[in-house]
Parts: sequence; C-alpha cells; structure tokens
Amino acid sequence: MLDMKNFTLTKHDDELFAIIKPVKQYSTEHKILAKWGIDCLNRFLSIFEAKYPSESSIIHTAIETLQKWMNGEMKMWDARKYTYTVLALAREIEKNDKTFAQIVRATSHCLATCHVPTHFEGVAMYTVSFLKHFYKNKENVFAIMEEERKWQIEHLKLLMKGVSK
Repeated sequence: MLDMKNFTLTKHDDELFAIIKPVKQYSTEHKILAKWGIDCLNRFLSIFEAKYPSESSIIHTAIETLQKWMNGEMKMWDARKYTYTVLALAREIEKNDKTFAQIVRATSHCLATCHVPTHFEGVAMYTVSFLKHFYKNKENVFAIMEEERKWQIEHLKLLMKGVSK
C-alpha cells in the first residue's frame, strides 16, 4: 500500500500493477481496466457535478465514449480523440481550482485507457490526489486517502477475479 503521507502523482503504484500484469491491449482485461476506471470516477462525479454542473457533460460524454469503445460501438482512435476535449477542460479548471481539476484529469486517464491499458493507474492516482486536496484541512485526510486506495485495490481484484493471466 502506498504511504499516503508521502503520496505523489509521480510514483507508480506497484500494488495496482501487480494485480493486472500482464494485460494485453484490446483484451478482456483491458476492458476490465476501463470499467474499473469508470467505477472509480463514479465515486466522485456527484461532488464534481455539484460544483461544476455545466462542465459535467464533458465528463459524462467521456464515460459514454469509453463505454461505446468497450461495447465495440466505437473504434479506439475515435474514442481517444475526446481526451483532448477533457484535457482542455482540465487545464481551464486548473487555473483557479487545482482540486477539482484532479477529477477531470482522472477522467482523461480513464478515457485514455482505451488506447493504453496502463492509463488506468492515472484514474486511481488523480482521484486520491483529489481527496488529498479536497480534505487537506481535515485531521484524517490520510485515512480518507487510504480508505479510497483500499477500495480501489479490492474492487480491481474483484473485477480481475477469474480472468486468466
């Protein structure tokens, strides 16, 4: 488990990667990582929507786009193009609100999972980073971050259960 007191977006999470290795591009496991990313995002969408209701349509479109790719209704290259719209929103929000920009960045990584499976890690890292910023003045901020990481790991293990490696 990552040490949340020393959490940084620049360190890879070996525990997450140990669960998924090896994942082949465009495999069942690849789509499981995309689903897991969506599940992670859904835990924070209502908080984002409450603060940015007019921008939330971009987040929902990204999720819908990824779901279309997962269902074979959209080619990866077409789905991936929408990440640029999501990243533009992240840069715009980040100018005044680094905390909520973390959710948008998590969304871009979630959608980018259709292109490269290992982008799934960005969803995990940016949602935990959101918690770090959102609860920075709470005494139990590290416990909140650890609880989210535990959920992420357990949920990923559950989704990966039974998938041949």
